[in-house]
Amino acid sequence: MAQVKIEHVGKKFGEVTAVDDFSVEISDGEFVSILGPSGCGKTTMLRMIAGFERATGGNIYIGDRLVSSAGGRIFVPPEKRGIGMVFQSYAVWPHMTVFENVAYPLKIQKKSKEEIRRRTEEVIELVHLTPYISRYPHQLSGGQQQRVALGRALVAEPALLLLDEPLSNLDAKLRESMRFEIKSLQEKTGVTVVYVTHDQAEAMAMSDRIVVMYSGVIQQIDRPIRIYEKPANKVVADFIGLVNFIGAAVENNVAHIHDLRCEISNEAGITGKALAAVRPEHIKISKTARPDSLTGRLTHKVYLGDSVDYRVQIGGDELRIINKATHFEEFTAGEEVYVNFKKLMVFKPD
Repeated sequence: MAQVKIEHVGKKFGEVTAVDDFSVEISDGEFVSILGPSGCGKTTMLRMIAGFERATGGNIYIGDRLVSSAGGRIFVPPEKRGIGMVFQSYAVWPHMTVFENVAYPLKIQKKSKEEIRRRTEEVIELVHLTPYISRYPHQLSGGQQQRVALGRALVAEPALLLLDEPLSNLDAKLRESMRFEIKSLQEKTGVTVVYVTHDQAEAMAMSDRIVVMYSGVIQQIDRPIRIYEKPANKVVADFIGLVNFIGAAVENNVAHIHDLRCEISNEAGITGKALAAVRPEHIKISKTARPDSLTGRLTHKVYLGDSVDYRVQIGGDELRIINKATHFEEFTAGEEVYVNFKKLMVFKPD
């Protein structure tokens, strides 16, 4: 397997900067996701790791090997980087069976017939496709075709597996099950994975660490729980999960929101005008006023089965609140309610 070290890598297309000063070290056997909205540069970065794009700045190491150096004019082609790649489109050969598709990289490497058969059958079993080994792609579901692509990427035993939005063409239920399939495969094989996605649920469910990108720049690198609970800035807080933003004023470790004083950790040392952020599940809606409550008016409520999605108007701010469905019948749209904040974050305003 392989470590990956990316040092100050950049990519420009003419005057447009797609990736700017990207640096991260990925440990052997680690699962790292590059997460961000469309157009943020995440796929371009993956393609530079793979060797399908040439970086215009910085260095890329796979293991101890320098595979790309813009300054040193080093560029190792994709087929010599020891990688496996799974694309957004399944890219399986329509005229080949499952066995032939998965075996293809070994045939290119001119392995013996016995080794091709043994390794291909092992990988097909690993991706749970043994009953379909003689079928053609048109006889498979989307999820099964994606497993074929995974098997083909794994059969050559790559040091590094790169996945570019591999689940985006699947329906929601299948996407969820495939997340666990991919993570299970990674744990069984021990392969180092770099996974590109715009889907935060995928990144949160599978990753050891997440690299959040926006406008070509890394915003934060951390474990999923830290990304969610301690976002580095407003961009990360807004992209990961749901969040309410409210104007605030900060003095020492106190945030003033409307007529409420809220104790905060204020690790960034923000003072004066600020932006408070609170997750919908970190707000409690109640019929009873408390000293630490804000008064608002319930405008909408939507029953979601295990929870209720409320909208509460407080002055010029509309808050989204998600609470357990236990007290759904207690509240009526249009009535006065009280809200309390459990966890509050503050950021510098734009």
